[in-house]
Amino acid sequence: MLVTGGGTAGHVMPALAVIQALRMRLPDLDVTWVGSDRIESHIVPQAEIGFRRIDIRFSYRPLKPSNYSYYLKYILPIAGGKPFRQGLASVEAIRPDIVLATGGYVAAPVTWAAQHRSIPTALLEINNPPGLVNWLFSEKAWRIYAASDAIAREFYTRCAANKVLVTGYPARRPQRLRARVCRDHGIDPRRRILLAMGGSLGAGAIHRAVRELLYAASRSTDKRWRQLAVLNVAGERHNLRDAVAGSGSLPDGPVHYHTVDFLDDAMGAICASDFYLGRSGAATVGELVACGIPALLVPDPQHSDRQQYGNAEVLVECGQGTIADQHAINGQFLLDWLDQHWDQPHAKPPHPPAADLVAEDLLSCWEDR
Repeated sequence: MLVTGGGTAGHVMPALAVIQALRMRLPDLDVTWVGSDRIESHIVPQAEIGFRRIDIRFSYRPLKPSNYSYYLKYILPIAGGKPFRQGLASVEAIRPDIVLATGGYVAAPVTWAAQHRSIPTALLEINNPPGLVNWLFSEKAWRIYAASDAIAREFYTRCAANKVLVTGYPARRPQRLRARVCRDHGIDPRRRILLAMGGSLGAGAIHRAVRELLYAASRSTDKRWRQLAVLNVAGERHNLRDAVAGSGSLPDGPVHYHTVDFLDDAMGAICASDFYLGRSGAATVGELVACGIPALLVPDPQHSDRQQYGNAEVLVECGQGTIADQHAINGQFLLDWLDQHWDQPHAKPPHPPAADLVAEDLLSCWEDR
């Protein structure tokens, strides 16, 4: 099996969940991932999956003199076909029985090569609206796995409806239980945990809201905040957190505060927490659905297609999520939200898990060949 996709956690984590489910059924499954030098180049090898890199990087930038070096370094090789030659070489070297593509620009050369060689391709899409690469290749795909009905409907204008299977959001099983998460981060397990995440890069708006929460709680007379701990994940741009914190120390209030740059097991931390505050990337939404905790979602407004808003709607519809604009959240807003959801029970996880549904359907492809 060949897997391709990457650039963000939303293109990586769900596929890792599917591979995990497949390996439980086929322990001798041979998997190779073809990706770029971004997040997948670090995460995939850690999961003991073979990795091949192709040279592709793309982002929308205005065509002007100041971006000349960017276009020369990254866009000119794409125009010359280099990543597509690399994608074809990877397919011919691996000779997979099937290709699973998760989206992102790195998936385009490999998916094109697989379809060019008449190798069955399956697409995994968890973003709403779907990404451009998966949408373009859906016409010739053997199967499209859509996380929700809304995502599935986006493909009906491009391909036959019977090729689209609504599965839910594939999510990896947690590697750690709550006791282990608390011990690893120095959190009192008797406290309720608010997990704050601004995505893999971090978000200044989330850090600012957490800081204001700590100050608001220090001024409050509500004794419940003595039972609260915050685990703030800074992300790759942890300097954002430090800039928001400023030179002064955080208040010595009732809420226990803990911070880390990264979480190796985000799923474990989400399942160990009682509340979530942060961005609504598709992978995170899938993990929240699987864990069932109340979520205050602050979609990234910079996406022109408002993709994170579409992702967040899934949690709103099932009564698990609240959407807030990043300019509206402050310390008192967070305390009011926690007050409303303090005793909200966790939602039951989907059954069967989405990763199992995708794995079983993929196996049917091998059986039919």
